[in-house]
Amino acid sequence: MIGLVASLLTGVVLGKWVFALAAIPYVLRLKSRNLSLIAFYLYVLVLMFYVPGGSIYTHSGLVTAVSSAASVFLLLDDVLRGVRIGRRELVTAAVLLASAVYDYAFIIALIGVVLYVSYTYFGRGAYYLAGWMTSSVVVIYLLRNSLVTPVMQSFVLIGLGLIFLILAERRDVKFLEVDLFEEE
Repeated sequence: MIGLVASLLTGVVLGKWVFALAAIPYVLRLKSRNLSLIAFYLYVLVLMFYVPGGSIYTHSGLVTAVSSAASVFLLLDDVLRGVRIGRRELVTAAVLLASAVYDYAFIIALIGVVLYVSYTYFGRGAYYLAGWMTSSVVVIYLLRNSLVTPVMQSFVLIGLGLIFLILAERRDVKFLEVDLFEEE
């Protein structure tokens, strides 16, 4: 429920109707996880075409990037875990609703909800997510004169995300030794 509410509120804050399509994968989750995942990926593809990209150094670019990414993350969590409506979800939805009055308050609330959901369901994995978010903010700020295009900004965020993903999964990775020169 949190992902659906976050997506709908993101649509209201950004003034984009396309976020209302988040209801399709959410409702399909009641019937089938696989159908819901297919609808989710189609939803993300549609978002790519209808949500404008821009530099995160501008007000609109920052609000668009953070709110879109957070709402997609939360919707994916709903699709993978299933539809849940309980006290915890209602309180979280109320916090998001109250924060949607002001752009920056909404961003802060969304980040808080992402960290809360991550910690609730992934435990220590949330620390890596928080580390990635913090390092992203620091690096993006320090390189603000060098990262002039949205593509450059995206690559920095993706690269930092991969570093923290490797750190988080380092115990589960198995290394295979492969000889470059086979002996016959």
